[in-house]
Amino acid sequence: MLQKVSAVPVKDKSPLSPLRKEATGGRLPLRKEATGGRLPLRKGGDVVGSTLPLRQHTPGPRPSRIPSLIGFLSLLFLLLTTPLHAAENVFTSGKAVSDEAGRLAGETKLFLKGPVDPYLTETAVAATLFGVAYVFDEKIRDEFAGPHHGVMKGITNVGNAVSDPLLHLGVAAVFYGAGAATDNTKVMGLGEEMGEALLLADGTVFVLKGVIGRGRPYQVESSTSYRPLQYKGGYDSLPSMHTASSFALAHVLSSRTDSVAGKLAWYVGAGLVAFSRVYQTRHWASDVVLAAAIGELAGATVGRYRSLAPGGVTIAPLSIEGTPAVAVVGKF
Repeated sequence: MLQKVSAVPVKDKSPLSPLRKEATGGRLPLRKEATGGRLPLRKGGDVVGSTLPLRQHTPGPRPSRIPSLIGFLSLLFLLLTTPLHAAENVFTSGKAVSDEAGRLAGETKLFLKGPVDPYLTETAVAATLFGVAYVFDEKIRDEFAGPHHGVMKGITNVGNAVSDPLLHLGVAAVFYGAGAATDNTKVMGLGEEMGEALLLADGTVFVLKGVIGRGRPYQVESSTSYRPLQYKGGYDSLPSMHTASSFALAHVLSSRTDSVAGKLAWYVGAGLVAFSRVYQTRHWASDVVLAAAIGELAGATVGRYRSLAPGGVTIAPLSIEGTPAVAVVGKF
């Protein structure tokens, strides 16, 4: 049985008054507090009850930009104090800039081919995981929706803060600048690899976000809500740039780490970032699965490109329809 709830007639002198009057029947719509957080049910011009509880998925606090600012200021300091006799780098040498552009072009080609050659099996696994996550996206979002408290909130806040792609680029730049300033080619090379992997991962994600236009879990109810090529706020969920950036860094850093525990630690950190994005309802679970695959591919691509010496070749055994053969891979 429906209970009649009164609504208050209003007189609006604003230019939009006729439109509002037509849309509301000249009555002031009841606020959420008056309806108990439920959508009002109208009969004629009167509010006669309420149904359909409003579901809200409020994201956690946005991560601070302070770490990014610190990284930028550190890089600026290094640039201003780099000695003239430092190692040849993009700050002081046109040739270094040209070499870097050539590397990025070569790595981009490998990156685009990577999902099919040589990572076809890995691509199939990633696609399967993405599909499974896609099916359960809404259930996972609903499980984590609502206010967050305690230790888990603090942990995921940290995960979100340290995953800022701008912060990652700043870290890569600081390593590169520090290596250039101290004539340490090893440190400079690490910064170079991190920067290249980040550019590949973040650039790919940036393009896909706008093209796909998937609604954020706090923006829409359905995980299948899309506005492709419209570049609207809140419709840039797939894939997660924070996650892709973190996994790209994890791959590069783990490749420079000898111990198994150290390698695992980098990926645990990247995994925490992915979990944090889902836990605080900033992304669907499938968003971070695809992003992790992109970041991993970017890091692996940079390593592959550098492992192929100019003019050198790598010979590997191969089987073509049961016939023994060899594959010759090289960079010329």
